[in-house]
Amino acid sequence: MSYKVLVVDDEPANLRLLERLFRRDYQVFTATSGVEALDLLNQHDIALLITDQRMPGMTGIELLKNTVALRPHMVRIILTGYTDVSALVEAINCGHVYQYVTKPWNNDELRLTVERALEHFETTKSSHEFEQANKRLSIRLKEMTRGVVRAISDALEAKDEYSCGHARRVSGYATAIGRRMRLDVSKLEEISLAAFLHDVGKLGTPDALLLKPAPLTDEERAVMQLHSERGARILSSVPDMADIADAVRYHHEHYDGSGYPEGLRGEQIPLASRIILVADAYDAMTSPRPFREAFEHHDAVTRLREEAGKRFDPDVVEAFCDFESLAQIRRAIRKGYFGQRFSPPSLFGDNLTFDELVGEVSSDPVLAAHILGRAAHQNSPARVELNLRAACSLLGAEGVRAVGGQFVGERHALDAVGTLRDHTMRSALAAKLLAEHTKLMDAEEAYTLGLLHDIGEVLLCSLFPEEMENILWLADTTRVDREVAAFGVDHGQVGQWILEACGLPRAFGAAVQAHHDAVRINNPAALLLHVADAFARTSEPNGFSLLDELGSDRLAMLGLTRQDLTRIHERIAAEIHERTNPVLVDAFS
Repeated sequence: MSYKVLVVDDEPANLRLLERLFRRDYQVFTATSGVEALDLLNQHDIALLITDQRMPGMTGIELLKNTVALRPHMVRIILTGYTDVSALVEAINCGHVYQYVTKPWNNDELRLTVERALEHFETTKSSHEFEQANKRLSIRLKEMTRGVVRAISDALEAKDEYSCGHARRVSGYATAIGRRMRLDVSKLEEISLAAFLHDVGKLGTPDALLLKPAPLTDEERAVMQLHSERGARILSSVPDMADIADAVRYHHEHYDGSGYPEGLRGEQIPLASRIILVADAYDAMTSPRPFREAFEHHDAVTRLREEAGKRFDPDVVEAFCDFESLAQIRRAIRKGYFGQRFSPPSLFGDNLTFDELVGEVSSDPVLAAHILGRAAHQNSPARVELNLRAACSLLGAEGVRAVGGQFVGERHALDAVGTLRDHTMRSALAAKLLAEHTKLMDAEEAYTLGLLHDIGEVLLCSLFPEEMENILWLADTTRVDREVAAFGVDHGQVGQWILEACGLPRAFGAAVQAHHDAVRINNPAALLLHVADAFARTSEPNGFSLLDELGSDRLAMLGLTRQDLTRIHERIAAEIHERTNPVLVDAFS
């Protein structure tokens, strides 16, 4: 191989000597200054740079430092007869210099030094190529894992609407527990994924057993208990998921050894499995099922504490029960408090016309939730539509004024109200335009769902203003992680609970719960919300970085192209510009 060698010296005689010394074996380039050398480095893939230290304008060490980013794998030798020793030591310590050679040099020794330097270059280059190949392989494995998770998400959603929501909640609770136990990031990622996939084996369990309203027989119980082993077998066939498969296999082992499939006890059970068991039990108790009502948070926590040391790891139970914020969220929703309203109750006097009342309702997610809940309770239809004008019409102007004029729970001063309101309105408008384009759902319902998609965030800001002031400004994924760490749940899950408390269909709540989970989104309504939320956070029409996480298959599910996204974004910007007031007089005009 003919390596390219660059020699830099401001003395022409030295350049000629060095060129003659190496030109038979290598392709030699010469430069009389640092600036000239950098220009050559931009044009040629140089393997070795030999430079004099004492040069006018740019010293040899300064040149070497300037080449690190440009040619990171190039080997650097400095020739020095006079130098700042401290600068040379710094360059060597920082890895900028492979070796320094004193003047006058010995030709044979310098030739040997260059040979070894080029061997070092080849080793470094091979190592880098191997590292890059490993990174590409790691990316492919992650993509494969993501594909498996998405396929399982599809299957869970097809199984029943409870399964996928349950998987997401258990994943959130388990991650929150792991954070409280100060586990490292890689362990938290493992726990999050294992918790989401913990019931994958139930895809092979008959629905008659899963939904049976009576106690299982011994034979039925034996069939049910096969799901953990079945799930582990499914996951163990996926590369790089062995630990996750183990966590799934043992997530029904009990701390006292009374669980299955192997009767492990104590620390014989993987920590991830012990955490998933507590998260799974809490969600099962606090979620309504066809055969029983949901437990209140306090009652579920009491049950967990009673079983600590028997069924559950006491340390895991203590870490979970320490979430007082989770209890506050549950209590607030049970009492009908969904967060601070954007529209003050004093506004709802007799001076507002019906259309103006609809406009206020259509710009305030908390007020909209209460109106929809009141309408659902009054009408009790088989299917509740997210149509705010229809809900207001059902209640009548006086009914809307009565709801709008109430103080609902304690009010908090939020510095972020203006930002929340602006984002909410942009999201609602984006959801409406996306629905009109894709025809995936009714535009009026899409608008309302966009208005309500971050209502959980409004409640968190109202209950925990100081904590949320530091969370709201974070990037999407980081914000959700911080919410889970601080409160045990993210705002999407809180939003689902609020919508369910209003008596709205579970499908709408499920879309709100899932809309931030780009990796595992499958529901078209949740996808539409995710894209609408991205629009609302993006100022430039080509800045859809969040959408890249979805991939072309998810955009195809919505029937969208990049060109569609740009056009819809332009429409949103134009409509917002036309409105002098963020309050929509008629959201559906």
